[in-house]
Amino acid sequence: MKHPFASAHLGMLLWALLIAGSFSAAAQVSQAIDPILLTALRLLLCAVVFLPLLLFKGDTAMTVRGLISHAALGLLLAVYFGSLFEALRYTSAVNTGTMYTLVPLLTLLFEAVLMPDERQKRQVLPMLIAAGGAVLLVLKGSGPGEWPSLYAMLVYGVGCLAMALYSPLSQRLKANNLKGRGPVAMTFWNMLFGAVFLLAFCGFSGGWRTATLLTFNDLYWLIYLALFATLATFWLLHRAIGVIAPSSVISYIYLSTLFITLFHWLWLRQSPLPQEIVGAVLVAAGMLALLLSSRRSQLNSDKAFT
Repeated sequence: MKHPFASAHLGMLLWALLIAGSFSAAAQVSQAIDPILLTALRLLLCAVVFLPLLLFKGDTAMTVRGLISHAALGLLLAVYFGSLFEALRYTSAVNTGTMYTLVPLLTLLFEAVLMPDERQKRQVLPMLIAAGGAVLLVLKGSGPGEWPSLYAMLVYGVGCLAMALYSPLSQRLKANNLKGRGPVAMTFWNMLFGAVFLLAFCGFSGGWRTATLLTFNDLYWLIYLALFATLATFWLLHRAIGVIAPSSVISYIYLSTLFITLFHWLWLRQSPLPQEIVGAVLVAAGMLALLLSSRRSQLNSDKAFT
């Protein structure tokens, strides 16, 4: 590919749009079905869809270290989704959404530990600006109430740490135990292991029993979410990791938050709140600064090799 940097960022722009659209699609699935079971089925469907492509590409060779590495990444996915749904039993989506804005900053921290680079310092301020804007967007319309459950925040905090570690660890492992692994193989194996861990949890918790409540409408939306909100997004994520810094990759979640707000304004005809306007400007400014910083880092890297 002639311009992998531009292609990776365009891919993550599509990633942000797909993530933004996934929330309304997820709301179409029956709330009576165990959400961890639904997530496990989504990951399993993705792995099944990717299997023929994996066989076609001949990227099935695997070492013991490779399996352990994929299992570790799959476990991080399972911990994140498991902690999210456990936390939502005790707190609101607004509180978890606000806490998720910390994930790109935590990703930058893990990136500094696993792959230290002086250029990472330039990402801190733009990321803080975008995070501040995202918080203003997420908190829209939330009225005053009690403090969120400490248990829920601690549980979801563990999940956020797992998600923050996912991208830097993926890049680190791709340079060692998973060297040469393409986006298809990375997505397939990580999702397969993630599904196995979540299904095992459902076996112990009894969540598997709610599978009998699945309707054709639920299956339709489940397949849609598996293909577009899970498979496509994780493939785009792994396609960008290595070309763009992991912290910059995951920062596109802020742009996804902005897209959801724009949808409310333009499609649902909701009047913008003052804090939303400020939040939208901050997110746009922070993401633009991150893009320019990432571009400068790429140009400097190219000059070093010429």
